[in-house]
Amino acid sequence: MTNDHPADFEEIARRFSHLWQALNRGSPETRKILVDRVRDALDRGEARLRDADCEIVANSFMLEALIHDGAATRVYRARHRDLGTFHAIKMPQADHADDPVLRKLMLREAEIGMALRHPHIAETQTVLRLADGRPALVMEWTGSRLAELLQTRSLSFGEITSAMTSVLSGLEAIHAGGFVHCDLSPLNLLADGDLSRLKIADFGIALQRGCRHGQFDLAFAGQPDFASPEQMAGEPLDERSDLYAAGCLLSLLLSRCNEESDETEALKALANRLSQQDPQDRPENARAALRLLGGSAKRPVVDA
Repeated sequence: MTNDHPADFEEIARRFSHLWQALNRGSPETRKILVDRVRDALDRGEARLRDADCEIVANSFMLEALIHDGAATRVYRARHRDLGTFHAIKMPQADHADDPVLRKLMLREAEIGMALRHPHIAETQTVLRLADGRPALVMEWTGSRLAELLQTRSLSFGEITSAMTSVLSGLEAIHAGGFVHCDLSPLNLLADGDLSRLKIADFGIALQRGCRHGQFDLAFAGQPDFASPEQMAGEPLDERSDLYAAGCLLSLLLSRCNEESDETEALKALANRLSQQDPQDRPENARAALRLLGGSAKRPVVDA
């Protein structure tokens, strides 16, 4: 073993000693927060600590960045103070703390998310109760959403088929659990850069098969560019409603495709089949859609 040290070791050791003395001047809780912020700066390779105060929830998670700021809810990227792991945390806006409908929807979302485990479904890990009584959902963190990825680059035929295989596989698991997602879109698909690992997220307006959103005091729930005609009309929904959204998604992905071939034409036919106005004209379920997707790489999809 050698006792040789890097040239700057003595200087670093001296400064570290001063840092440790400074950290120990405050209370144990203050020291814990400061150590978290020093660790975060080192992990990120940043030359200075962040000036902004870091909010801590449940004495365990540091809220590091606001990812989504909606009318009723907000989503943060959070880091566990002890484990260093990253998570997404969704909570009601402070001015919705006493909203009984939103609270009920969020707890339903947690129950549905925690009941589903699949490689292409973003994991809901636990539910926290904030100091003011609001629920907060702790979910898997995967980096970014498909919506952001689509803003930066085009897609190949292979990437599109991989993405749709992921989505339809996730939908198959959701439908097998008796649920309809009702909000499939690039905003609710999480991506780490590899589209074969897409994950479906956000069960905030998911329903049990055969239910309507009106049963939960929601006049309308969903995104107009992806919601099926029956969802827009407030009718009872089944898995074919999600397949309509999958068809709209496939059309969007194809608009970003950098290739033209017989295979892409077959995918366009599949997108049209999935997004038929009448649910009876769509594939009966996600498994049937997956079979059609597999065939689209070899031959055009033929209308039944």
